[in-house]
Parts: sequence; C-alpha cells; structure tokens
Amino acid sequence: MLQQYLAAAPAISVEGGKILGSVGAGGIALALTAVLVAGIREPKSAGGGPGGSGGGKKGRIRKKLTSDQAQWTGVAAGTFYMAAGSIWTVGENVSDAFSGMFTGGGFGTAGTGSVALLLAAIMYFRELSPGKAALTGIVAAGVWASAGGIWGLPEALILTGANAVGAI
Repeated sequence: MLQQYLAAAPAISVEGGKILGSVGAGGIALALTAVLVAGIREPKSAGGGPGGSGGGKKGRIRKKLTSDQAQWTGVAAGTFYMAAGSIWTVGENVSDAFSGMFTGGGFGTAGTGSVALLLAAIMYFRELSPGKAALTGIVAAGVWASAGGIWGLPEALILTGANAVGAI
C-alpha cells in the first residue's frame, strides 16, 4: 500500500543544479539590498504624541548587522549590482566617481590599484557604523573589480559561488 503512494509521488529534484531556483543577478542584488536596509536601520518606534499617548510600542529588529557583516554584504551586493546591470549600475557609477577623485592627477600618479588599497586599509583598520561599512563595501566592490589583479579576487569568488549554486 505504501509503495503505491511512493510510486505516485512526484520526484523532488534540483532542476539543472539551481538550488535557489530562478533568481538571477538582479534578484540577488535586490535581496542583498533588502538585507542591508533591514540590517543596518534602527526600527522606528510607534511614537507617543503629546502627553505620552500613542502606545509607545517600539518596533524590534531581529538581527542587526555588525560592521564586518555589513561591509562584506556590501561587497557582495556591489558585485551583483555590476553583474545585473540595468538600474543597478548606480553602484558602479559611484565606485568610478570615487576612484576618479584619486586617479585624476590631484594625488600625483595614482592608479585604481592604489584606491583599492586605500579602501582595503579603511575596511581593515577602521570599525565603521554598519551603514557606512555597507556603503564602503559597495564602493569597494566596483573599485576592486576595475583595479584588476588580486583585487578582482572577491568578485571572482562571489560570482563563481553564485554560479555554482545556480543562482546566476
């Protein structure tokens, strides 16, 4: 009797190795942006009006990103912004503008690799607030990708990992 039900049940499988289903780079960029916004913002309280009325119940945050988590989530988000294109190119444009401030000749002969080194130093030696760390990670993703060399390693690892699970 049990064998009849087992034979009639559809086979459950991961189609084409896509563990996360049909996500795409734009979908991952959107999801990581939601993680950053939800993880770095303090919830607003249901403020009491004049006289203290209004309930005063404060919203709660389930998980708050640490500075390190926010910056590496920002690096991953920035990488997927570049891979997704379309509306997400804003992240790459910000990275290019930041890099251009240093490579435009005002600091002597400075290449994109020196800007990548500057961002890596800031990320390693300074503990930024989660919001600033996330922004630094997004900018770093674009600068590192355009610098090439060893700086392209995070982008390669992130995109290779996403491709391995079939997300892109």
